[in-house]
Amino acid sequence: MKRQVIVNADDFGFSPGASDGIVRAHREGVVTSTTCMTNAPDAERAVGLLADLLRLGVGVHLNISQGPALSPAGAALADDDGMMRHTATGLIIACALRPKLLNAVEDEFDAQIRWLIDRGIQPTHLDTHRHCHGYWPIFSRVVRLAKRYHIRFVRRHGEHLPGRGWPKAPSRQKRIAFALNVLSPLQHLAGKDVLVTTGTWGVAHTGGIDAAWLIRAAERLPGGVTEIMTHPGERRDDADMDSRLAVGRPAELAALCDPAVKEAFRRNEIELTHYGNL
Repeated sequence: MKRQVIVNADDFGFSPGASDGIVRAHREGVVTSTTCMTNAPDAERAVGLLADLLRLGVGVHLNISQGPALSPAGAALADDDGMMRHTATGLIIACALRPKLLNAVEDEFDAQIRWLIDRGIQPTHLDTHRHCHGYWPIFSRVVRLAKRYHIRFVRRHGEHLPGRGWPKAPSRQKRIAFALNVLSPLQHLAGKDVLVTTGTWGVAHTGGIDAAWLIRAAERLPGGVTEIMTHPGERRDDADMDSRLAVGRPAELAALCDPAVKEAFRRNEIELTHYGNL
């Protein structure tokens, strides 16, 4: 079976450093796809960069964890200053305790999708910041919005790295990857018509993907389509990146642009693609 990989860079629009790093990772490296955080500070400028990036697939990085709400209903997800501040676990607990909050989640996601469409870009796919669509009630809302706006694909969770030799992942990220692997069968039941990949790699090693990791991935990718999730970014003096990924973004950018990585995908006959080409 033909092996294809979508190398997606999350957080386009998060900051100038993140946006410019993603552009460079596409132009000079193996990034084929990105998802725009449409409520983020650099989103408007970032979208303006897309005019010269015709081969880059662009989806929406649905976000109810950070930044301002774009919809009136989204105010229910925000603090008094209008900013959303949620961990994935906090969101799940809040929605479980207050099921009507899911309506605000859907309305906010709807506004974020329309923000990108209103700027002339038809999204290739949807994913979520901090993986909140791993929670089935949120996932079902994401699927409904995908069909409403004729968006064909949604990120499929599930990371099963084959063989040995992978670097040790941080405990927190391992727990996240494990939880998403447990939840992924429910995703398939609820939206198998919008899930096309075999799963998404890079969750357990978020912020720590290096050239050796990417080369190993190229050698071991299964048949079919796999997404690799990355977070490249340029280091900026104004420290415009969040602290958790401040070191990881530039390191991942360097790895994604490493000629040895591009050669590994070529040598192993891996087709680099994006959701819009499927």
